[in-house]
Amino acid sequence: MGTVIAIIVMTIISSSASAVEAAVKEGWEPPVLTAEGSVVKPPWYITVDGRKVALVESKEAANKAVSNVIERYAGNENSVLDVKIEEKTSAEKMELKNGDKMPEVLTVKEAEEKLISGNGGKSYITVTTTEEEIDSEVIDFTEEYRPDDELYVGESEVESEGKQGSKEIVKRVVKQNGNTVEEEIVDEEIKEEPRERIIRTGTKKTADYGNSSSMYEEGDLSYDEDAVYMKLKTPVNGGRISSDFGQRNGDFHRGLDIALPQGSDIYAADSGYVYYSGWCGSYGNIVKIDHGNGMQTYYAHCSELLVNSGQRVERGERIALVGSTGNSTGPHVHFEVIINRSCVNPIEFIDF
Repeated sequence: MGTVIAIIVMTIISSSASAVEAAVKEGWEPPVLTAEGSVVKPPWYITVDGRKVALVESKEAANKAVSNVIERYAGNENSVLDVKIEEKTSAEKMELKNGDKMPEVLTVKEAEEKLISGNGGKSYITVTTTEEEIDSEVIDFTEEYRPDDELYVGESEVESEGKQGSKEIVKRVVKQNGNTVEEEIVDEEIKEEPRERIIRTGTKKTADYGNSSSMYEEGDLSYDEDAVYMKLKTPVNGGRISSDFGQRNGDFHRGLDIALPQGSDIYAADSGYVYYSGWCGSYGNIVKIDHGNGMQTYYAHCSELLVNSGQRVERGERIALVGSTGNSTGPHVHFEVIINRSCVNPIEFIDF
């Protein structure tokens, strides 16, 4: 049988040169008689940047293996804007002559896996995709705490419940072999606005606290008969003013920012009652003190709160530590002075 095959092969090989050349041009590949006595077509290499990486049975198999790798990383074709291979890949026919030993060839699947992880556990080729991703994000609602002199200190009531909003974010994401290397937000649309949660907190003093004429002792906030407010204690030791009260970048800054190292002490500007101590949206951790006679002070962005709602504090008492919680770009205390529900410039009440 082997002799018959050999005769057939030799007959093909001995055909006229012009006929063979014409057939090759048409895509025909002349078979080869291997040392094992098999008649085969020459296999093809998959090359990456000129390096022979895998050997498969045909040019079609080589192209299919590379195509499968691209499809693996391209993901959902509806979201892929662009895909490319960073390296230069090609299919190259192996020079196989009569009598040569037939080399081991890989299946398409085996070649695909070798391209992905056969380079010491790394991929031989880098598939870069540019994709569009659409995500939905929740917008947390904020909380506003409003002093209420009809509620006792330590009491609170929810005036209106908050509700989360939502927004749709469109991103352009660049990935290499499925790993994100670049991400850019190209569009953002609010689908539903959040609704603020409003909480009323009590400032009314109980009989245990005494009446308004007796609760403020020496060292408390000084004021005259016409309610002209005097100096408060500066809420921190040292630091620098990083943002003044008033207009700032198109917005109105309601307080005075004093920058200090993280964890620095914050002191009560005067004696009074803490009507809120906790988290408050963009303020982060905050202490709010009612000093009576229509005055409150806020101490925001704290890293740690040292007092509780309903607690009486004395002028100069440690109430919190400097931090950068909430909407903040660095450690500082945001100090507000409110008189009759209106913000005033704190610098007029402290020595700094």
